[in-house]
Amino acid sequence: MRRFENKVVAVTGGASGIGQAIAERFADEGARIALVDISRQRIEVALDSLAGRAVASMGVAADVTQVPALDDAFRRIAQQLGGLDVLVNSAGVISRATLAETSAEQWRHVLDVDLSAIFFATQAAVPHMVRRSGGSVINIASVAGLLAVVNAAYVAAKGGVIALTRQLASELAAQGIRVNAISPGYVTTPLNEDIRARGGDRYWVGRIPLRRYAEPREIASACAFLASDDASYVTAANLVVDGGMSSVLLPDPVPAQ
Repeated sequence: MRRFENKVVAVTGGASGIGQAIAERFADEGARIALVDISRQRIEVALDSLAGRAVASMGVAADVTQVPALDDAFRRIAQQLGGLDVLVNSAGVISRATLAETSAEQWRHVLDVDLSAIFFATQAAVPHMVRRSGGSVINIASVAGLLAVVNAAYVAAKGGVIALTRQLASELAAQGIRVNAISPGYVTTPLNEDIRARGGDRYWVGRIPLRRYAEPREIASACAFLASDDASYVTAANLVVDGGMSSVLLPDPVPAQ
């Protein structure tokens, strides 16, 4: 399928993990790709992987918590690639500290990256979408926004992403811009590499009805659907992609079938 020919797609956090898989999926479907990531080194590696896939691609090294950097990034993307049609807000960090262990700095950092950056990136991107008579914004939330897992800062941020998605969808509909969220469950990414290295994946796999973690490409598939014309009447939705985990009452493991 080539559903995104002549479309420009920007992905924050696009140089690793879920964000990189999303960028690759859109590239495979004909889009021009812009990666926005804090690491210039990761951007260069990711752009190499896009070289044979994307019609055109570029990277912008930017801290998504800095509003001027976001404004500049989206201005450069629109100028170099010819506009902006799709924004995927995928940049994220995680903390596993308890209430007692979480410092003020940790709390603010998680909220800044995982929630506030989505607001400011969307604010910077929307004027460029309006010039294209509409577009699609997809925010990567988490089942942590629905369940009491991980830690307080992360849960608060991801719950905020889901609520923010609904509000932005309401505000931007008149401008032809759809806004949706995806809430992944456990995905094999660098963010949970530490848990998997300690064997924690075996614990959590027992609590997922499909009995495995997701692959980043599976989140990318959901993202491509929401950005496509197949989802032309879908906005303000939160698509849960978690292998059924959030349907199960924790902490009991799902029995093996």
